[in-house]
Amino acid sequence: MSARNPFPVRRPYPVTATGLIDFLVDGVYPLQEAHLRQYAAVEYAKRLAAGGVLRPGDADGTLRLPSAAVVQSVQLVAGDYAVHLNWKKAKVVYDVEPTMMSTLAEMDTHDLLPGGILRQLPHPNPVFVFTEGHPVVRADGTSALVRAMYVSGRRADQTMCDTSDPEAAEYQLTFKCDLPDGSGQVVDMDSVRISVGILDDSFTLRATIEAVLKNYVWEPLMTDTSSGEAKRAYMEALAHFGIAHLLYVCLEKADTVRKPIGRKPARKGGRRPERPLQLCQVGWRIGPAIKATRDTLETGREHAATGSGRTVAPHIRRAHLHTFRYGKERALSKVRWLPPIFVNAHGEQISIDGTIVSVRG
Repeated sequence: MSARNPFPVRRPYPVTATGLIDFLVDGVYPLQEAHLRQYAAVEYAKRLAAGGVLRPGDADGTLRLPSAAVVQSVQLVAGDYAVHLNWKKAKVVYDVEPTMMSTLAEMDTHDLLPGGILRQLPHPNPVFVFTEGHPVVRADGTSALVRAMYVSGRRADQTMCDTSDPEAAEYQLTFKCDLPDGSGQVVDMDSVRISVGILDDSFTLRATIEAVLKNYVWEPLMTDTSSGEAKRAYMEALAHFGIAHLLYVCLEKADTVRKPIGRKPARKGGRRPERPLQLCQVGWRIGPAIKATRDTLETGREHAATGSGRTVAPHIRRAHLHTFRYGKERALSKVRWLPPIFVNAHGEQISIDGTIVSVRG
């Protein structure tokens, strides 16, 4: 039985985290499975998910691959499908609040951070979902919306593993992006994977992004006439966006709250009920506070030119990560996320709770 193609589709409003997950689970991945089944490659994908090192053509000689283009297609789809299979082990979903999403996307990238932070990912193999979508410009100049980001682990030999595996040497971020047409319908979903090293003693977000750009390899058989600058801009946007979110949830006091979801009932025929989603809301306390303060600042911007005395253009100082030293001889360190600071027309710095921040002269 062939899978039904879910495209084109018009997203409902409002988009919900569970709705996006249901679309991926019931629409996108069955289509990928059908593609793999066409070439007897489902077992190949399962072996990849389990940490196998086989390549197409090596799986007991069962793969029917008529050309190099089909080999590449099977490799790409099998990699995506394997990531999805590993996510299904725990079904962790990070539902990112929209204002928090845009704040993290704009986060400063230059602070030096101690190594090991990314090892503190609190849940295995999660997927981040973005209900409002994050707009990006693809290498070919068309627009896309980032809707989800899967996080999986890889060992030094490039075999797949859980993110919690002690042998994990890098995380692989798999972005799923809506490709809309002129009428607002989603005609397809793009899938892009980047690798992020997690073994450095210290790093900056900027340096990590540069490493991603240096190591990223465009598939050789993809038909692509985009310029090198356009490709770099697309990858940089995805890398910055993805790594910023990944870093945030790894912090000790991240604004994350688990939202219980009941187990789905047993299906007909007495089969066991499905494992429930583990839904964690990210930024749903801080995000609305940032939005409220930003809205107040915008109102102040409209009146910045009125009245007497010196005024400055209201603006925002971006959120960033900062390393604090503590303990004996300040030998210990921990990283905190500092939210954006808003500067009003009078030059006063306003925190996200609306209070004026004292600044030492």
